[in-house]
Parts: sequence; C-alpha cells; structure tokens
Amino acid sequence: MNRFEKLQKRLHIAIDKYGLHSEKTMKISNRYDKLVNNQYDNEKQYHSGNLMQIKYQESIKQIKKIAKESSSFPSIEEWNSYAKDKCLLSSESIKYISGSNWHNLRNRIMSEI
Repeated sequence: MNRFEKLQKRLHIAIDKYGLHSEKTMKISNRYDKLVNNQYDNEKQYHSGNLMQIKYQESIKQIKKIAKESSSFPSIEEWNSYAKDKCLLSSESIKYISGSNWHNLRNRIMSEI
C-alpha cells in the first residue's frame, strides 16, 4: 500500500468515525491534498501511469457515468460519498487537478455527455 492509499484509508476511517466536517477529518484531508499537490508537477500534468493521473481519469469517468445515467451532475456531497465508497478522488482533489471549480466542471462534463 502506497502513501496515497494509506492516507486515503485513514481519511475514510476518520469520516466514518468523526464525520465529514470534523476537525480531525479536515486535518487528514488537508494532509492528503498536500500529498496530491506535492506529486503534481509545475505544469499541472501527471506523468503517464502516475497513480494520481489514473485516479483522476477514473473519477472523471465515473462522474460522467453518473451524470449520464441520472441526467444530473452529482453535488459535492453526493460525489464525496460515492468517491469514498469507490476509492476515487474527492471533489477537492478533482477541482485542484482540473484547475476548475465544481460548477465549471459540471458545465464542461454536462456539455460532453
């Protein structure tokens, strides 16, 4: 298990135990975001085969699938709950990697499907 997976597991445990917005959960979430940011190079591109690139692509694929099947884009809360269950990236990580906010991401994805 690599550092991302270990921290993601700790984050999921904290969410279950303390809730999504607890201080402890937020600390772990911030550490996870910093780890993501440290792996991200200056050009905001991941190297091919990088775990974060793979997880980002999987996450976007699932968001598109959900949006297409339900004809609506998931809210941040809905996505974070789904992502937690499926070991995908949180909305914060997706927003950072995409360089977009959730609203703009929704508009882009909904126009693609």
